[in-house]
Amino acid sequence: MNKFLNLLYYFLLGAFMLFVVYLTVMLAISPKQDRQKRGFIACTEQLVLDVAECERGSIFCPLKYLGHDMACNTAVILDGFGAWLRGRQPTPWANYLFVAESLEATDADFDSRHIENMEKLEQQRQFIWHKQQELDAAKSRSLNLRNDVLMSAPEDVLPDEYKENITLPDEDSSQTSEDISDEAFMDDIKPVKQNTEEKPKNEEK
Repeated sequence: MNKFLNLLYYFLLGAFMLFVVYLTVMLAISPKQDRQKRGFIACTEQLVLDVAECERGSIFCPLKYLGHDMACNTAVILDGFGAWLRGRQPTPWANYLFVAESLEATDADFDSRHIENMEKLEQQRQFIWHKQQELDAAKSRSLNLRNDVLMSAPEDVLPDEYKENITLPDEDSSQTSEDISDEAFMDDIKPVKQNTEEKPKNEEK
């Protein structure tokens, strides 16, 4: 029994040492920069950010984050092995040993996409500007047409079929219109006053 336990202990210790050596070699030869940040790159970047928050002179803080980094790298290796078993990738290490995409290509692609977006924005701006000019011109035409309608005579604005029903006052009738001033009203009531004055004379006779 003791022999079996010793064999198991040395087997687990050897497997752990082999895994540490394998992980160290993979970290050494794996790409350090990649456009898509595949493999161990995301774990390394997170380790740098975490260690930067540790106080100077602290020992346990960096060790804690080194443990987190080892767990993250182990998860990457296990994910690759699982993807290989499921047939998602040709080898167990294909997800962290790959041909990296250079950052220069990323910058060039970003610049091209930025230029393309700027051209699209300029086209949209020109389209909006032309539409605004058309809208302003339409508003101006509508305002001028409304002013013309208000200032014009009805016979100039209405269609021909409605002009026949319009009757305008004659110039002679306007000149011969009755006088409705106060003087005309007083002239009309003078005879009435004369009749009222003559009534006593008739009564005396």
